[in-house]
Amino acid sequence: MTQPSPNTWSGKTAIVTGAASGIGAATAELLARKGMKVMLSDIQPVQLAAAATGLLAQGLQVAHCACDVSDADSVKTLADFTEATFGNIHLAFNNAGIAMHGVPMHEMPLGDWRWVSEVNMNSIIHSIHHILPRMLHHGDPAFFLNTASIGGLQVNPAWMTGAYSMTKYAVVAMSEGLENELKSTAVRVAVLCPSAVSTNLSDAHTRPERLGGATDRPQQGFLREAIMRTGATPSYVARRIWQAMEDGEFYILTDAAAQPVIEARHRRIEAAVSRAAAFREQHSN
Repeated sequence: MTQPSPNTWSGKTAIVTGAASGIGAATAELLARKGMKVMLSDIQPVQLAAAATGLLAQGLQVAHCACDVSDADSVKTLADFTEATFGNIHLAFNNAGIAMHGVPMHEMPLGDWRWVSEVNMNSIIHSIHHILPRMLHHGDPAFFLNTASIGGLQVNPAWMTGAYSMTKYAVVAMSEGLENELKSTAVRVAVLCPSAVSTNLSDAHTRPERLGGATDRPQQGFLREAIMRTGATPSYVARRIWQAMEDGEFYILTDAAAQPVIEARHRRIEAAVSRAAAFREQHSN
């Protein structure tokens, strides 16, 4: 199906989660400047209200709704409020997520496993369940964008990202599945796989009470330092997203820093396929 030029997003409605700061805030601002009506959402109500107020002061058409994306009912409330405020939803940027770095998986508390899974994976499931059907129902051109990570394409051998990458691999898989399933519809799907970005990703103070409440994770202090030193700016990532929308990209990467690790992983998989084929040929009788 032919997809529209992103110019046609002007006047349409977008939801952006994780919009109080970082990639979400920058992308919400860019979409609003492109003429969209943008619902900013985040689990941090004070910071969220400040972000929305700043954009409203610039004459942009935005509103805000606090949401815990790990809670299905909260996502439904977000979708209901967005439709009541702006009408049909045309763009869903499922961006909210948390880090889980620096601890060997066998040492991770079960509560941390639950937290990273609920936020990074279930948030996408909740959006698929409560937002995507509305986009399919109205039938207008729409865009369903999920934030994974470069960690969704490889497991960093130096940063102990197994649990985090597990969730981001799942986001990539869900996005690939949606792309297959929605080919005959007006909804286009893409997955954002950013490398280091200068955000507060390492902050663990946003953990909701039902998942244990605010906490500190000193083990990922190195992550905070690394992304602040070498990370791209959120505004750069927002511009990259818009360019990818214009070009019809599915995998949206922000740089090629992980290329050697990704290529090495793919070579191992290709070698395994070759060995399986050889074994089958030798033992087919």
